[in-house]
Amino acid sequence: MIHLQNYTDDFFSFLLESNNVNKPEVGSLDEEKLQLLIDQANYCKIVFYNNDPAGFLLCLPEKIDYDSMNYEWISERYSNFMYIDRISVMQKFQNKQLGTALYDDLIQCSKEENYDMILCEVNIYPPNPGSIRFHKRFDFIEWVRNLQRAEKSKSNFFLENYN
Repeated sequence: MIHLQNYTDDFFSFLLESNNVNKPEVGSLDEEKLQLLIDQANYCKIVFYNNDPAGFLLCLPEKIDYDSMNYEWISERYSNFMYIDRISVMQKFQNKQLGTALYDDLIQCSKEENYDMILCEVNIYPPNPGSIRFHKRFDFIEWVRNLQRAEKSKSNFFLENYN
């Protein structure tokens, strides 16, 4: 059984652990950086599988103080969005439709809150074809901006105005 709940401080340690065991797909965080993201988030939910915390999704609004070259680039060009900063599902809970449950909820929330779009980025080096397929199932459209930084390239995806 899958259910979602809004983030509460009781799950801070879980978010930190879930995030950091999923490197390099999700960038590592220390407690201070995670707290800053949570404080600025416009969406942060925990997904449970059979009552066990299994993963989370955290999104950010436009124009916050966030040290990310890609986020800054997007925030300068778009407004009224939800930026998927990180999604993490613990290994033992993967392939159980938890990411789908989180994204379905996010899309519904973005409609209810009248956001124009959802934006995210996906690593293309090293290749991440599973993530690309996943996002395309939700009608994310790929636009690529070559960004070379410490042997990483990013492919940016976005979902436009669905209202």
